[in-house]
Amino acid sequence: MLSRLLMVLLVLGLCDHALQAEEKKPEPSPAQTEPKPAPVKPKPYDPFSLSFPLSDEPDADRIQLKFFGEHRTRYEGRTPSTYVPGLASHTATSLINMRTRLGIEARFPRNVNALFEIQDARLWGDEPRADANAPNTSTLTGTDVLQAYIFTTNLLDAGIDARLGRQKFTIGNQRLWSTLEWLVQSRAWDGLRLQRSFGGDFHLQAFALLVNELSRLKDDEWILGTSLRWTPGFLPKNELELLLLYDFRDDEANSALFAEVATLSLRYNGFFGLNADDSLALEFTAEGAFQFGEADPGFWGTPGRSDSAVQAFGSALTADFLFGVEDNKFRVGLEYGFASGDSNPGDAKFQTFRAPFPFAHRYQGWADQVGWRNLHDFVLRASWNTSLGEDVESLGVMIELHAFQRANDDDAWYAPAGAVIRSGSPAQSDELGYEFDLVIPLKVSRFFSFEAGWAHFVTGRFVSQTATGSGPGSNNEDSDMDFFWVQAAFRF
Repeated sequence: MLSRLLMVLLVLGLCDHALQAEEKKPEPSPAQTEPKPAPVKPKPYDPFSLSFPLSDEPDADRIQLKFFGEHRTRYEGRTPSTYVPGLASHTATSLINMRTRLGIEARFPRNVNALFEIQDARLWGDEPRADANAPNTSTLTGTDVLQAYIFTTNLLDAGIDARLGRQKFTIGNQRLWSTLEWLVQSRAWDGLRLQRSFGGDFHLQAFALLVNELSRLKDDEWILGTSLRWTPGFLPKNELELLLLYDFRDDEANSALFAEVATLSLRYNGFFGLNADDSLALEFTAEGAFQFGEADPGFWGTPGRSDSAVQAFGSALTADFLFGVEDNKFRVGLEYGFASGDSNPGDAKFQTFRAPFPFAHRYQGWADQVGWRNLHDFVLRASWNTSLGEDVESLGVMIELHAFQRANDDDAWYAPAGAVIRSGSPAQSDELGYEFDLVIPLKVSRFFSFEAGWAHFVTGRFVSQTATGSGPGSNNEDSDMDFFWVQAAFRF
């Protein structure tokens, strides 16, 4: 009995000694404390993706499908409707357009894949008597194939991304080459495109596109292009790109449409953060494009002689100051755009710059009255963007002020698509006009977004001096233009 009692006392003494030692153990220093891992933000789940195994084996090959689409409806109101001279009445226009897209991307074993996308573009009330199967009365094409191509990301096991078929892509800042998503139809091209990266810093692209199918093989219009882009690892968010485009069309059936023109472009996008998180930064772009070759007036869109030499130049400079305050992001910047004009439209030389597929709506004013041809464009802009929490992802406000002038007083005023709006001469002023733009984008989520905007174009002396015809907007009474739009979009 005594021995048992001694054993119990011994055990209790040892436990008490251990507890006292634990209480006296020093607290670990902050350096010795294991840091808690940062919470990992979960990757958003894509509910529109599916994956199917090709057998019951655990490691069986799979087919992956991804569905994507869009529906966009936009109201547009414009008054006066145009500045084209000689119209009896430049009245107001009002329309509602809508665009619906549905596509599927299918990835198969052995890295041979396909993408297919259809698009339907219409105006409200376009079908006679609301008949959904009747032909469109507008110029919109209705339902069409927007994209259809096969692709691989590792052609010949050489890391080449290859795409063959109808496809969409942009180049650089989209001043020369843009899908122009603002349009209801947008743009797509038919052909072959290859891409390859080297060391992560250099990216080479080459493409061959058939852009105009004519009656005979030798008359078809082709565009060949290649670009080399450098994204240095030691300068994040900086980019240098050299681009060469070659546009060839030998239309013997229509002698006024011959072209053999090259466009050589050099672009640099710079970004320099001024603090650790880049909430304070400077951003700038510099881009220049030189065009040379031969063309006919019907192709180049300016007066002149057949087989005239092309010697044209375009450039753009931007500088922006970015700063953030909590969830608010601000941007203030300047921009200057230039496109050469023709000093003698009747000679055997084309000096008017002609961008192949420009994003004119974004750069030369939202009212879409000025194209990147024979132009000086001075721009002052400012924007604000903020996060509104869980209910609304972001809200923004963008303001732009433009001052437009003809670069050469012997040349014309050109529309965004490149067509002549009004011919000019040294007898008229170079002052085309001024524009104020206000754009308010609202993003509810990754699926829903809204946008509203107003563009006010103030006519310059050139517009009043070249007015003809009768009615509003003519007889030297060219009124200022107002363009309003409200847009809603659903994308997945």
